[in-house]
Formats: sequence, C-alpha cells, structure tokens
Amino acid sequence: MKLTSAVRLLRLLPSRQEDALNVKQIVERWQEVTATEIHLRSVQRYMGELSADSADGPALVDIDEDGRERRYYLRLSQVAQWFMTEATSLDLLLARQVLLRSFGPVNPAETKNLYAMAEKLTADSVRNRRLHDRLRVVPDGIGRQRAKITPEVLASSMDAIAAGQKLGFSYFKSNGKESKHVRTPLGLVAKDGTIYLLATMGLSDVPRHFALHRFSDAYVVPELAQTRTDIDLDRYIAESQQFSHVLDTSSADLQLELRVAPESIWHFRERPFPEQAPIGQPGKPGDWFTVLATVPDTVLLVPFLVSMGPYIKVIGPESVRGKVVGWLREASAHYVRSGEV
Repeated sequence: MKLTSAVRLLRLLPSRQEDALNVKQIVERWQEVTATEIHLRSVQRYMGELSADSADGPALVDIDEDGRERRYYLRLSQVAQWFMTEATSLDLLLARQVLLRSFGPVNPAETKNLYAMAEKLTADSVRNRRLHDRLRVVPDGIGRQRAKITPEVLASSMDAIAAGQKLGFSYFKSNGKESKHVRTPLGLVAKDGTIYLLATMGLSDVPRHFALHRFSDAYVVPELAQTRTDIDLDRYIAESQQFSHVLDTSSADLQLELRVAPESIWHFRERPFPEQAPIGQPGKPGDWFTVLATVPDTVLLVPFLVSMGPYIKVIGPESVRGKVVGWLREASAHYVRSGEV
C-alpha cells in the first residue's frame, strides 16, 4: 500500500468505536473528501493491511465486529506514536491555543482526529501532561474580545487562496460606507484580535489589507488569481512594521528621541524598538533616561507614545512631538470642560 493512501484512509476514520465505519462508508467518505474514485476491493485490501498485527507491533486500525460486517476505527495509541512524537504532540496542542484565538477552528473535521492523537499521547506522558496543564498563550492588551467574523467569510477567503482564485466581497469602511471588490488574495494575517486580507487588483497596484470583520459577504470568483511574484507575505509584514500601516512609504524613517522616567524605562529595556541605541545610565539617580531609535512613521507610533502618559517626553522629531502634544491637549480639554481638572 502507498503511504499516501494509508495516510488518507487514516484521516477518514473516526477515533471512537461507536463511530466506526464499514468499507462502503469509507469508500463514500473517500470520494466525498478527495473527489476521486477508489474501488471497494482496494479499500477492503487496505483495511486488511492496516488492521493486521505485524512484527512492528499492534495494528493502527481496530475492528468492531457486530456479527454482520467489520467496521473500522483508529487505535489512537498506535496512530499517535506512528504520526508524532511526545514533543510534537505538545507543540500541536499549544499551537491550537493560538490558532483557535486567531483564526477559529480551521477545518475542524479534518483536524479532530489529529488533536485526539496529540491529547492521547500527551495524557500518557507525565512530563507532557504537566506542561500542557500549566502552559498558556494569551494575547497582548487588556482583554478586548475578538472582532466578529462570520464563518462563511473566513471560509470563502481561505478557499480562494487555496484554489488560486479571486475573491469577491462587500466591505464596510469604518465610516459605514459600503464598497464592492474583486481582488487577488495574497494572504491572511491575524493581528490584534482580527484577521486581515492582503489583496491586490492587478499586477502593479499597491497591496491593500481589509479587516474581515467589515465584510458583509465573500465568495470565490471562478477566475484565476493574478500571481504577484514581486510580493512576499513575510517581507511585506516586516516592511509594514507588523501591519502597523506606514503613513508614507516614500518618506525616510524617523530619528526618535525620548526622555523616559526611571519607573518606565523597563518598557524600552525589555522590549526595545528594532533599531534602538543602547540605553546609558543618567547623570545622577532620579534623572530621566534618553532613548534613541530609528522608527518608521506609522499610524500606531503616536498612540503608543501617548499611552506612556506622563512617564515620557518626546524631544524629536518635531512632527511627532507636535502630534503627541496635540493629542494630549485635546484629551485634557475633554476633562477641563467637564470641570474634572
């Protein structure tokens, strides 16, 4: 039996005895999932091989005989050891935490058995069980909920990418105005509780990213996508500062200079800017630190600086300093008018 055929069959089989399938049902599921034909006798032969004990150990497939026919389901303990190591099973379960939060249950039917194998193998290992029970991956921020994305929109977006076809969708901007689009999808990127579609219209336009929670509908267009060999998804993410939206791609990076209070300097020591100069000690205890960094001008720069409140002072450049001062004055005015300051 070919390894590819064995893997396909194992993916089709349930992991519980009560869900066991007979040969005819396996053939039907094969044709439904793979959209290819397979002979009944071939499946009978394959299942005989997969369910037979051998010199390598117990079979990968268990048999449930009810007196009339044989029905097959996975022997998880064996399949888990065949498919993955203990380390791989733990990695898979930890990765699921991130995957579910970012993209939701992608192809849940196809991955159900794989996660069941990982859980089985992890449960059998004292070390892995302890790690699994005590390791968590949580997002940055203050715990805002994920943006609501309809399953149909996400599924259509993924289908278009997988099929190499264009995607049509209706999109609402933040001001509520709706627009219709047909685009070539370049990829999906999960960030800050939502998912963005990176897409282009033609072979020379600048890529745009669209937040999926603003889609009212999405559908695969039966038209081949226009492949862009000049755009690499990972490079684009890095050059856009993790989708931070560079304001002007033609302008030079900013030479940022900050004065930072001693009680807040840990922010820039523990998570520095990518191009940040070493932070020296101030002249005397209690003095503020100087932070120098080369940064792009993005829509998230000023909000980040404002979020530091009274613990930093922007020295330069003047364009950034002016925006920060303007934001703080406008915010303060809200409270002055209400008599709270």
